Amino acid sequence: MAESAAVRPIIDRFLARLDEVVDLCIAAIWEAIPSYARLGDDLRNDVRQAVRGNVAILANVLSQSRDISRDELEAIEQVGARRAEGGIPLEDVLSAYRIVSRVCWTTLAEECRRYSGEEAVEATIELAEAVLRYTDQISTGVADAYARAQRAIVREQEGARREFLADLLYGTDAAPEDILRRALTFGYDLSLGYVAMVGVGPEGDQGKEAAVAAAAGAGSPETRSDPIVLQKGENTIALVPATMGMDPVTMPEKVITELEGEWRFGVGGPQPGLEGIRQAYLEAREALEIGMALELEGPVYRFEDLILYHFLRVEPALVGRFIEQTLGPLLEYDEGRKGELIKTIESYFDADGSVKMAGAALFAHPHTVSYRLKQVEKLTGWSLRDAEDKLRLQLALRAFRLARARPGAED
Repeated sequence: MAESAAVRPIIDRFLARLDEVVDLCIAAIWEAIPSYARLGDDLRNDVRQAVRGNVAILANVLSQSRDISRDELEAIEQVGARRAEGGIPLEDVLSAYRIVSRVCWTTLAEECRRYSGEEAVEATIELAEAVLRYTDQISTGVADAYARAQRAIVREQEGARREFLADLLYGTDAAPEDILRRALTFGYDLSLGYVAMVGVGPEGDQGKEAAVAAAAGAGSPETRSDPIVLQKGENTIALVPATMGMDPVTMPEKVITELEGEWRFGVGGPQPGLEGIRQAYLEAREALEIGMALELEGPVYRFEDLILYHFLRVEPALVGRFIEQTLGPLLEYDEGRKGELIKTIESYFDADGSVKMAGAALFAHPHTVSYRLKQVEKLTGWSLRDAEDKLRLQLALRAFRLARARPGAED
């Protein structure tokens, strides 16, 4: 753009007042924006340097009648990123830049008034347009840089949160006091008792972690603390603080009513303290595994209701011997003849000993079911009329299902 004759001396006088302009900017920022004033002298020194650089860039842009260069804009963008890292809200950062532009324009306007006539009017208009354009350019650049920095901070914080949760749930070399300190940085109070929930939700649904966090956190903010939620593979893990006003017995069902789609949850706890939280999590995970393996009615499987099945999982080698001793002949028969003796005896027990109902479930005639049951008694030596023998067969069938559902188990 064509530069009027009055612009150069105006800018020279503006530069001569650089220290005064910077002092005015700092005073205005500290008076108008509390988030800056709260951060003390270290930030004040950084802001002073940033303001001085900003004003100097503006003066160069005005004196050379050009737009801000890429290098100059990057220097300003770096300041925006630092403000994001310092936790200053974007609105406050942009307000600070607008204050600087306003102070600069006020000073330039004072210098413009030293002149009269047509040249002064042209210079004023020219400088006003340039300052507005410059303010728009740096505001856009600062906002973009701030957003990029904030995304990086969120990723870093999320990584740190997940590392903390892994230490919390699985146990590591991290000292308990370190875990408790890190918990406080994320706003978690581990002194509370926690109900652990481990669930599987609708297949392919992205955002399960956020959905469960919202559902588990629904309720009165006066009586609830935030839940701790983590997505690990297919499982959504939620640790819900058992605060006053929350009933641990009905809470899982209430969470599920807030969720969309089909969910299954294992539940453990509530347990207080670091070790208690880990124990509640392990209980919830095992309850889910048991419930899914046994195809129990859902959607909530409580560890307290499944303790019997826990004992069928704690000694895999011994349980394997028990299965082989009790069901071995049936498994061998089914494998060699493509039979359905295991399926038949399971249906018989599920039907509470009713041959007719078992036949309906198997789509088989009751006579066929009766024949297969006699084969079961003949091959195993156990009687379906003896209570002890029936209990042994039922436990073995449950143990077989649980063992087959273990990760890495052969089908």
